[in-house]
Amino acid sequence: MIGREWLRTLHTKQLIELKNRCYSQRLLNGGYICCDGYEFNIEELKQVFSERPHIPNRAETNIIRRKSAKYKKRLHQSSK
Repeated sequence: MIGREWLRTLHTKQLIELKNRCYSQRLLNGGYICCDGYEFNIEELKQVFSERPHIPNRAETNIIRRKSAKYKKRLHQSSK
């Protein structure tokens, strides 16, 4: 299994941790990072991220929750 295939098996939270580590160590290893015997670079990591569905950040999550709450409130009011 090569680095990109190994990255595809990881959870998104693990990929984010690797991305942060990759940015801090990128200059030390010529752009490559080694983890669990697999070697990959930031471009391969970005490729794997692009294949995943979008995960909303905190601000986007708050907007989604507000819209959902308004919708539920309207449903409750219309049923009375």
